[in-house]
Amino acid sequence: MTLPYGSDDDHAADRFVNNALRSRDDETWRLLASDAYVEQTDRVLRAMLDRIAATRVHRTAERATARARALDGEISQAEYQRDAAEDANRATKTAHFETLVREHHRLIAAAARRLRGDDVRDELTDLVLALGAAVDAHRAAVLAGGAEPSEADRALWARLATLDVPDTSDGEGRTSVEELVRRHSSRQDDFGRVLAGIVLDVAGDATSVPRAALLTAWKREVAPMLAAAQKNEFAAKGKGSLVTEKLRKTMGHLERKGLVKRSGTADGQRLDVLDRPGLEALAGGDGGPSA
Repeated sequence: MTLPYGSDDDHAADRFVNNALRSRDDETWRLLASDAYVEQTDRVLRAMLDRIAATRVHRTAERATARARALDGEISQAEYQRDAAEDANRATKTAHFETLVREHHRLIAAAARRLRGDDVRDELTDLVLALGAAVDAHRAAVLAGGAEPSEADRALWARLATLDVPDTSDGEGRTSVEELVRRHSSRQDDFGRVLAGIVLDVAGDATSVPRAALLTAWKREVAPMLAAAQKNEFAAKGKGSLVTEKLRKTMGHLERKGLVKRSGTADGQRLDVLDRPGLEALAGGDGGPSA
């Protein structure tokens, strides 16, 4: 069985997928998720989510304009309230449709990632980063201790600069593992600065803070730092919230720097402050202690 449009006709695919979302026919969705169509289906569903987001921004601006007009007396309160009620009704319908799109997109995106080998690529990239970061940390420790590096040390460190991998920033070209580690460390420090400031604000004079007490401020600060496409792609993997995942990784980053330590159970996890001056330095823009 084939679908009634070509792989380059996203306009026709959009109409078909829109109808499929409403019919919820299992066989249709199995076909949409097949190797022949899954990348196009993924592309179409992403475009739908982009349009929903753009419409939401437009409606927010329209509501602000309407409020201003009502305050200036250009429209009556009755007109404003009527328009607001109609807009709320449309927003509710849009939210329901968005939920439906996201439910299907999670499955389609996962299938598209498997077809492209993205999960394997990401896993290998994480492994290379972990090994590269360990070598970099070893180099920093040896040099900081004033010891003379051995030939084996120098050979190991040289591999950071000479070993290259596909460039994950734009998908083209190659970059050295050393540069990949540097970029990753820089991004971690950006989030680390945010978390260090939040920990200091929440903790005050205390030496420990509940992880749950950090969440609201973390989400407020970090959510705008992440592109919508990043968050949607992460959610499509079925791994939950990217913002929460960044918190987990950033706590680990500060822990490796010796600034904090996680304690307690998973349900009641706490963050113990080990090095307040180090946190203050990091929050203030200094890199803090070497990892």
